[in-house]
Amino acid sequence: MKKYLALVFLLILVGCGITEEKQIENRSLKVALAYKPRSFDPHRHTDSATLAVTKQIYSNLFSIDNEGNIVTELVESYQIQEDSSIILRLKKGVLFHNEDEMKAEDVKRSLERNLEIPVSRVLVEAIESVEVIDGYTLKINQNNSPSILLHNLAHSSTAIVKEVAKNSQDIDLVGTGPYKIEDWSLSEKVVLKGFDKFYGEKAKMKDLVFQTIPETSNRLIALETGEIDIAYDISANDIKGIEKNPKLKVINEVSLGSDFITINTKRVKDKRIRQAIEYAIDKKAIINTVYEGYGVVPKSILSPNVFGYDDEAKIREYNLDRAKELLKEAEVESLKLGLWIYDEPSRQQMAQIIQANLKELGIDVEINVLEVSSFLQYTGMGEHDLLIGLWYVSTGDADYGFYPLLHSSSAGPVGNRSFYSNVEVDNLLDRARKTTSTFERKENYKKVQNIISDEVPLFPIAYKNYTIGLQNNINGFLFNPNGNHILYKVYYEKN
Repeated sequence: MKKYLALVFLLILVGCGITEEKQIENRSLKVALAYKPRSFDPHRHTDSATLAVTKQIYSNLFSIDNEGNIVTELVESYQIQEDSSIILRLKKGVLFHNEDEMKAEDVKRSLERNLEIPVSRVLVEAIESVEVIDGYTLKINQNNSPSILLHNLAHSSTAIVKEVAKNSQDIDLVGTGPYKIEDWSLSEKVVLKGFDKFYGEKAKMKDLVFQTIPETSNRLIALETGEIDIAYDISANDIKGIEKNPKLKVINEVSLGSDFITINTKRVKDKRIRQAIEYAIDKKAIINTVYEGYGVVPKSILSPNVFGYDDEAKIREYNLDRAKELLKEAEVESLKLGLWIYDEPSRQQMAQIIQANLKELGIDVEINVLEVSSFLQYTGMGEHDLLIGLWYVSTGDADYGFYPLLHSSSAGPVGNRSFYSNVEVDNLLDRARKTTSTFERKENYKKVQNIISDEVPLFPIAYKNYTIGLQNNINGFLFNPNGNHILYKVYYEKN
């Protein structure tokens, strides 16, 4: 009888163990975002919330490793020709989520779609044509440095997509990534389901739920209560609290992004006024107050791990007296400016410090707070005097840092919200695209940095750290400095 009871007890334990293991495997991974993703189309939207989600759905031809090197993703191998064209040989057996196999014709159409959409065109406009050689091989004819295009093809907005007819009027997009769309409605939640025919390592969690929680404090509470597993965009003020909580852990790493001030040069035309504004803003105070001292005053909008960064670039230090001298030279006694920001606590803190700094200079600043999509829309139209911007040089190359933000052809929604136009800067950026010489490219970017430091269409405030809170039993999270973190390898560790 004792042996029988022991056996029953053992079977119950084993049974419970199997059930628990099954529950762990079937649990959803819940991730909190600060902003609502704008759509499931990575070619049309480059905001961080959208790409954080679409990176899980779509794959790229290439990616960038932690050392900044180009590595293949959907590409098996590639060759750069003497005329700077690129031959791509695709991996075989890669399936889209509708279970069609990815072929060279699909990649050709996806790249041509990039060229048709202004937002992503800036990444691929060097492409003159795409030729299909056979089912898995294609040739990209392009007129720029091949290195730039390879870096740009690693950007999440050049992910390979396939258009599939949904009905007579609408189309769906399908990708080849580890997750496919289960539910993307107008609510604050996006649900992705693991794609069991993914060409790589299968997703460890059966589905992935992105929940939009705009308030930083609410994201933290949701993390502390276990409502969510991972919280993006944690406030620097909350890092120490998370570190003291044994149930949580934090990732606080430097990204490829920077926070900066953009000055609308159509409204603030005198560069002496723009220089005065930069001199009057106490960047160290912003870093100490808003970012809890995590960071240093930057030399450039390019972070140090981006190709083309100039370590010799000079910093315009806080100097209120010099700022006042410049306004006097410009014969400006008083000035009223509108500072536009999107609705986020750290932005509001930063704006208040800037407002106080410029008041000491005699400039009255009105802070205009908008929801993200409205902010992007109206600043793209040039409604602002100043704005606080954030740009991720997600390709790891200065071309994507400078060209969208400074080239006159990018004025407006594409990125150049300073509406800056300088023929010399345009020529330097164009030449940097054409040459295959690494030295010449760096020299051109160095000259661009010197010019914009003098003319101040924009200037950096701080390098952006990515701060992420996680439950302590979450493992396999792959941090990506471009912000599009990899989630298909995430799993729960049994306590």
